[in-house]
Order: sequence, then structure tokens, then C-alpha cells
Amino acid sequence: MLARSTLSRIVWLFLIGTSWAWAAPALHAPATANIGTPVTIAFTGNANPRNFITIVVKGAPEGRYDEYGYADASGKIELHAPATPGDYEIRLLSADSPYPTLARAPLKATAVTATLEAPAQVGAGAEFKVKWTGPNNERDYIAIGNAERPYLVYEYTRYGNPVVLRAPDAGGEYELRYFLGNGDKVIGSRKFTIGAVTASLQGPTEAVAGSTFAVTWKGPNNPSDYITVVPKGAQEGTSGNYEYPSRGNPAKLLAPLQAGEYELWYATGQTHTTLAKANIRITPAKQEPGKLVVTAANAVATGGGIEIILDASGSMLQKMGGQRRIDIAKQTLSKLTSSDIPAGTPFALRVFGREVDSCQTDLDIPVSPLSAAAVDAKIKALEAKNNARTPIGASLEKVSSDLAAIRGERLVVLLTDGEETCGGDPAAAIAALTKAGATVRVNIVGFAIEDPKLAVTFSHWAALGNGSYFDAKDAAGLSKALTQSMRPSFEVVTPQGQVIATGVAGGDPIGVMPGNYSVRIKGQTSRAQSVTIESKATATVKL
Repeated sequence: MLARSTLSRIVWLFLIGTSWAWAAPALHAPATANIGTPVTIAFTGNANPRNFITIVVKGAPEGRYDEYGYADASGKIELHAPATPGDYEIRLLSADSPYPTLARAPLKATAVTATLEAPAQVGAGAEFKVKWTGPNNERDYIAIGNAERPYLVYEYTRYGNPVVLRAPDAGGEYELRYFLGNGDKVIGSRKFTIGAVTASLQGPTEAVAGSTFAVTWKGPNNPSDYITVVPKGAQEGTSGNYEYPSRGNPAKLLAPLQAGEYELWYATGQTHTTLAKANIRITPAKQEPGKLVVTAANAVATGGGIEIILDASGSMLQKMGGQRRIDIAKQTLSKLTSSDIPAGTPFALRVFGREVDSCQTDLDIPVSPLSAAAVDAKIKALEAKNNARTPIGASLEKVSSDLAAIRGERLVVLLTDGEETCGGDPAAAIAALTKAGATVRVNIVGFAIEDPKLAVTFSHWAALGNGSYFDAKDAAGLSKALTQSMRPSFEVVTPQGQVIATGVAGGDPIGVMPGNYSVRIKGQTSRAQSVTIESKATATVKL
């Protein structure tokens, strides 16, 4: 038996060592913080890691909470000061309803401002620089907006000073706006004008089917503007064979294979607005075209990986044939990952659109060997949300880090039913991916896309990413489109290096004028196979 003095000493040491468990909970944080800025909050005396800390307006009813973090063993968390100046309270709330307050500390949110410096007028579609001053919080951004929309395009301040923005295609009065990332509050703005732009085209009045012809142009030559040849009277936003003015003047276009009456268009890259037109007649060639079939190959070569980006925004809740779009997409993706993609293939899944009025994008499945059962379970748990936004550009920007462990070919498949609504720049994100060094293919599957201009946008984005656009009008079309998206896109090249046709391996035969060509997977100039196309005959190439 221990002596009484020894026992007393043990009890005393125990109480000293565990005194925190009986101490009253306490919060330690700055008394003031600029609106929208991160606030580090330390805490002591918390006995339940499920208790949580929040910031609410001073005098808010018990149990009220906004942004919060759990009071875990780390002893501190970071929350954002509210976006509106005023008196607030930091509260430690019990995990048990009705969430009584266990500790509190005052916080005054103080106003902060920003300034913006830019040209008073820029041309429609033009890129320009904006110098700024401001808090430069992690998610702060500078945007172009107008009376109808708070922002049309934006760029994060963390990407530099000045930031580079691209003006909308439509002229008029606009505002530059500095937004706090937390709360989307404008803390600085200035008005500016976007001036209208014009263009003109001068090309031949006739061209032979399948031939190349030159078109001299005048126009803004903004990024992704293009010159295209389309059937006469085509709907605005239609795109046929095209070339970017940025690649030279005159532009070299490929004539369609079908003879008939056509038009040349100079179109803007953002909204596909036609700035100029010219008539052209396509006359029959001396020989009729042949056909080329390229057989299917594996989705990615050994050592490669696949990432699927899924749109779960509010529009995916619309019904199609009695089912919600999101449910059709989930069923089709589960089938795809259980049958079309080999087990063990390095695979990642990113999802956006699950938070109301948010541009959040999440990596639900980090890259790992594909397990169809695990993917199926994750997909079944997905739910779309009304009023969630569509951050296509932001999601594509994450691909490089998502697939950083992949050293071989990277296949990215974007499945979406709507346009970018977070002010991002998907085209720039795709261009950055293709310039990063590794072989990347970006295929885009448009689900129930009714706007032909949006379909053209997706097609051009996919072409920038060495991929293809697949249009899915219904459930059966989505299944086919996703299956095709797993196959590589190819291009047919003349001995002079001109691309005269493109297609998808394992897809439908494509028409090609008679001659000698090489066939290669898009973006892989070192791997090509020769083929001779004869009139009215079919040639086959296996890549």
C-alpha cells in the first residue's frame, strides 16, 4: 500500500497535468480585422473536438452560426472576417443542438478599400492590364461587370499586379470591380468603355472542293477570333473549317469537300459574333474524295492517366425523359468506369457545382488505380444543387496538380450541360495544360446543349487541347459520347504539314481527297503512319 504522502503527490501531479480539462473554455483572437481577411483564432479548455467556432454579428441569437471550423486538438483555426464592417462576436458553440455558446470574444470588422488603374476605353474582345491596390486575400479577384451582371470575366489578384483581363465582345459602358473573395463584396470600382470593333474579308469568289485558299483580313485579331467558311445563310454561331487570324495574314483556309454556295465569316472568339462576311462558291474537284477509317486505340498509353470533370450545377437537375440529367450522367459514368476504362488505370474525378451560389470545385477522387466499385459509390453519393455556378475554367486550372503524379499521357474529359458562369477562362487553362510539357488531350462532352454558339465554343476549346467535342442530346447519346471520349483524336496531314482533316479513332469514316498523307494522334507529331487515299475507296489505319 502506498504511503499517504506518496498518494497525495501522485494525485497532485495528475491534477496539474490534466488541469486543462477542467479549465473554462476561452478564445484568443485579434480584437479587429479588415473585412474579408483571414482571422486566426486560438482556443483553450475545449473538451469536445466536435464543438465548433463561428463568427456572428454581435447580439445574434443563441445557436446562430455562419462560416465555422471545428475546435479540434490543433488548438487554433482560421476563419474569415465578415464582409460587412461592424461589431461581431467569435463564439465557441457546443456540438449539441441548440448549440449553446461555451465561450466568446469580441471582433470588430473594419472597412478596407481598393483602387484600380486601367485605360478609360478598350476595344471589344481586347486584352488589357489593370493595376490595383487592395488586401490581396487568397480569393480576391478583379472583374469586368455591368448593370446586368456583377461580373462577366475575372482574374485573381494573387496572379500578379497588374492583372490581365479580356474585354467582352459587346461594346458599351462597364465597370472594373475589386471583389473580396469572402462574401463577393465590391471594395473598389471604376467605370470604363468598351468600344465596338469592325472587320473586313477579301478572298476568292471560287475555290475547288478540298483545296486550300487564302483570305486577306482586317479586324481586331483578338485571342481566339477566327475566320470560317460556312454554307450560305447558315445560322449565326455556325462554324465550319476555320483558321485563327493570329496565325497570319492572309489566313489559309481549307475548302469544304461538298460543292455549293458558301460564305466566309470573321467571327469573334468569345461570343461568335460575325463582324464581316464574303461570298464564295465551292466547285467540284476533278476526283471524288475517298474515305479513311482509323481503328480505336486504348484510352491512354501505358503510364498515362484519366481525369473526369463532372458538372453537378443546378442545370443538371432539369429532367430529360423522366430522369434528371445528373442521374443520367451518374449512371453513364458508373457504366463507363466499370466497362470502358480498364481496372487499375490511374484515374481521378473532379466535381463542381455542389454549393449554392459558389464557384467551388472539388477533387473527389485523387489520382489512384481505378476501382469501379469505389468510383460507383462516390458517384452515387453525388447531388447537384440549384443555383450553383459553373467554374469550368477553375476546374481545368486544377488538372495539372490533380495529375501531377502521371508521367505519361493525360486524358481529361469534361462533362457539362452549360457555359462558364464564374468568369474563368477555360481556353487559357487548356492552352496552359498543352504547353506544360506532358502530352494532354482535353475532350469535352456537351450534354443537352441547345445553344449552337456554346457548342462551337466547346469544339474550339477541345481543339486547343488536342481533343474533340462530343454532342449528347439524350441518355443514349451521352453513353456513346463518353465511350468515344475515351478514344484518341487524330489528324490527317499533307506532306507539307497542313492538317486537312480530323476525327476520332474508332469513330465514323471521314472524307479525304485523294493523295498521300500521314495520320497521327493529335499533339503527337513524332508518331505518324502513312496512308494513300484513293477516289471512292476506303483506307484503314491502325494507330
